[in-house]
Amino acid sequence: MPDRLFKLYQRKRVVNINLNVIAAGLLAIALAKFPVAWAAELIGREQKLLISLAAYAIDMVFDLIVYFGLHWVANQWKPGDPEPVDKHRVGRFFADAMVVQAERMVLVPVFAAIAIGGLWLLQHKTEIGVGWLFVITYTVAILVTRVLHTIMGYRTGSFDDARHAKKERIMRRKRARQRRRPDD
Repeated sequence: MPDRLFKLYQRKRVVNINLNVIAAGLLAIALAKFPVAWAAELIGREQKLLISLAAYAIDMVFDLIVYFGLHWVANQWKPGDPEPVDKHRVGRFFADAMVVQAERMVLVPVFAAIAIGGLWLLQHKTEIGVGWLFVITYTVAILVTRVLHTIMGYRTGSFDDARHAKKERIMRRKRARQRRRPDD
């Protein structure tokens, strides 16, 4: 990624959150496609609801792992200007990632209705393999929830770059004061 695009990716929360969630979702789909198809064979193709629920669980595990890695790159990784990793920085990373995940949790019913419901419905209506139906329904669910999460993020302020930067400055000043204070 060229340097300017990488800086834009890191600086604009709406860009990095949406790209991270979309990339995590699509990578999770790619990683989970074969385990989902394998689980469908293991469970039995006639157990369509169970297959749909298993697909959701498998996808969720892959999605969270990939998302946390991408969130670190977008918000903590500083190539060329390494900042030492300390407990405050790690805490900031997890706090910010958990805020985004909490917002995503609000959209779980929408995502589940499209992903699980869509997969279940399409298993009854088509002869396409479960793996590909999983890819289709989960991609649609990601795109729909990205639009809704972006609207929500602007309304709640979590996508506000200035607000996020201000919180970061306050935390840096607080840590600097703590480092200057002699131990009692």
